Amino acid sequence: MRLILVPTADRPESVLALDTAFSLADRVGANVAGCHVRPERFERSSGHGQFLLDVAYGKAGAAIAGAPRLTSHRARELYAGVAARHGFDIAKSARVGQRRRAFWHELVGTPTRMFAIAGPLADIAVLARPKPKSAGRATAFLLAALLHSARPVIVVPQKPLATIGRRVLVAWNQSAEAALAVSAAIPLLQCAEQVVIVSGGPENRAGPKSSHLAQYLANWDIRIERVRTKGRNVEKEIEDTYRDTESDLLVMGAYSRHRLRQLVFGGVTERMLFGTDLTTLMLHR
Repeated sequence: MRLILVPTADRPESVLALDTAFSLADRVGANVAGCHVRPERFERSSGHGQFLLDVAYGKAGAAIAGAPRLTSHRARELYAGVAARHGFDIAKSARVGQRRRAFWHELVGTPTRMFAIAGPLADIAVLARPKPKSAGRATAFLLAALLHSARPVIVVPQKPLATIGRRVLVAWNQSAEAALAVSAAIPLLQCAEQVVIVSGGPENRAGPKSSHLAQYLANWDIRIERVRTKGRNVEKEIEDTYRDTESDLLVMGAYSRHRLRQLVFGGVTERMLFGTDLTTLMLHR
């Protein structure tokens, strides 16, 4: 993991995401890219639902575009301040062998455009979870990150974090989506003090069991503990295990209930995105 992407505006949730990104970058020896989006035009993306989100984002931005705190200048100042507080130098471009650098980018368009351009060439993105019942900008960025970056996304709660990635819980359901999320999280799992795999109910799907996952992670010198739950209420069992194990990061795949629409996520994914305050790493494919 060498580059962490954070969409940045002069807003409190950006500070939370940036603090998390710089803390992670410090632990794994990565650089951080802050990217500010100015909503000055719309672009029709693949998927009617995503286009509607982009329009909602643009309208929200246009309504407050004149506010000084949302200008690109103020966003850059905020980014530079957080970078300096974490001891990262601002650089214009990456160079071989350099670590702990902060880069700044600006784009005109929508969250979809930003993550389609910058997302695939970052290793991970960090965003703050939208506030309950929020719509528009925050939700548009989060969904665009999941659907268009092709990279893992860390979603942090609307509060400062004491730690992240020290005690990791992996939600395992024998799926390819979960396996891809685990592979993406390997650099964090290697640094973790504790890794727990939770699986619910009988492992009778046509996919690798949690014991197979344990063997795979052993190849990366990652020791794990396993927890089995009844699988009757998956969302609650994951949340309870997260708190019982004092975890500070949940790793899971992100699943769409209807892939043609892409925006209607399955129950577990939607719950972890919008119904909890767990710090969560997700990867949607």
